[in-house]
This record gives sequence, C-alpha cells and structure tokens, in this order.
Amino acid sequence: MEWYERYDSLRIPLSPEFPARPVPPKMRWHLNRGIAYPGEDPYTKYCRIPHPAVCPTVDHHDLPPELEDVVARLAVRMRGRIERGEFTPHIEPVEEEEVAGPDPEEVEEIRHVISYYGTLRIAPCEIHELRCIATDSTTGQRCENGVFDLDEGKWEEVEVPHAPGRQGQQILSTTGGRMWAWAVHDFNYLRRWWKQHCMDHYGSSAPDHVKFELVQFHPLIHGDYILTQRPEGYERTPTGQEIVIHHGPTGEQTVCATAGCWLSTFGTQPEGVALLELRPC
Repeated sequence: MEWYERYDSLRIPLSPEFPARPVPPKMRWHLNRGIAYPGEDPYTKYCRIPHPAVCPTVDHHDLPPELEDVVARLAVRMRGRIERGEFTPHIEPVEEEEVAGPDPEEVEEIRHVISYYGTLRIAPCEIHELRCIATDSTTGQRCENGVFDLDEGKWEEVEVPHAPGRQGQQILSTTGGRMWAWAVHDFNYLRRWWKQHCMDHYGSSAPDHVKFELVQFHPLIHGDYILTQRPEGYERTPTGQEIVIHHGPTGEQTVCATAGCWLSTFGTQPEGVALLELRPC
C-alpha cells in the first residue's frame, strides 16, 4: 500500500498495479505525474485499487468475485509478515484518516457536508459561510469573498458512509442511513469548490493564505454534524425578486448582483444602511 495525493487534494492509499479488465470500474485508479485519478491508465490498461477495497482485515460483504482471490492472497501474505515480525497491524482506522486530512483548528458549531457522487467533504462551517482561502493581493490577508454559489448545487439526501463497530451501527440506526449534504453535480463547478477559491481567485496564481479547510467526511469523526433535516433558507427565487438565502453573519453584506455569482464581503453595518446590498461585479 502506498499513499498518493488525489486530484481533489485528498490522499488515498493504493495497491500496486493490476490489469484493469477484471477490476470493477468504480475501484479503478491510476497515476498521472504522481497524482491519483479515477479510472484505468489509458496507455497501459493497468490500474491501482484503493487499499480499503481489498484489505484482508475488513469484512467485504459485496466484494466482486474477480477480487476474492486477490484478498485471499493478501491475507496469506499479511499473516506471514505479522508472524515474522515484519508488519504491525494498525488498530484504530480512524486515526489514519485523521492524520491524512485533519480537521481545521477552528470550526463552527454547525458544519455542512459537500457531496459529489459519493465523495463527501465536510466544511468548517455552514456552506454559505465558507470563505476563499487565497491571499488577497491588495491587503495581503485572507480573501474575504465566499465560495458559495446558490446556482451550483442543491441540498440532497445521500447515504451515510459505512463505519465499522458498534458506534457505526448506532449512527446508521439513528439516521436511517441517510443524511443531507450540499450536492454539486458539475465537475467544472466542483473544481473551484475543492480548491476552496472564490470566482476571483479560481485559476489565479494567488497563494493560499491558510490551509485547505474541506476534509474528508468520516461518520465516526463527524457524527455530531450529520444533518437528518434539510437546512432551510436556500430556496431559489425568480429573477427580479428579493433574494433571501439565510441570516448570515452580523454586519453589512455586499453581494454581487450578477446572475450565478455569489461573491460577498462582510463589514460593520453603519446605522441606517440595509443589511443586504446588491451590486454587479
């Protein structure tokens, strides 16, 4: 098993290369310049498999028949290495994920999850409060703009990822195996979200001012943030009508009036000034 950086800035443990044909498409990964991407290598027709999918210490209830022999051979190899003292098994799987993508130092009481076809990341705050992490070239400080754009996603119910043990079963029993997440289905939009950049800084050369704050969602680590009710206040309204998305932070909010743009800044609200001011970019 080797750890690699993924295309979306996360890390993933991958097996050595296998011929791609017998491997189910959803389990195929390949490397391009050291970065892991889904799918097989288009030139060699080989692929790598995420380690959890074939780890002998995990119960695989839906393991494809093509991989049963692979898991059996890995189990024999692992048992031999343990007996010879060449390998010490990891006892607590959650710790490994926390090391690979630790939570930000500062998080809010309410945190929302972003979903992209089964890939789940949790924000340090509510989705509309998520800030760009790039450095503002004018101030030298962290950009004040938001990442959120109402037109790029919607709230959907998704499956709670499986978690082992009694705590995992308790989470499934409490939630019914379903949770609410902000779903982004267009990969072009997702690339900006995964970079945690606003419209101004996406694709720019501006360095990040703080570390990336969207981390991989794990039910055992983030169980307290699972939403079983759809958040209110994110409804779209016809063009020309007043837009009320959420209460937001205290202070004056300046929001771009251009359709599809959700750039915003916050400041102290002067007396007599409306809370929501719309301006075109």
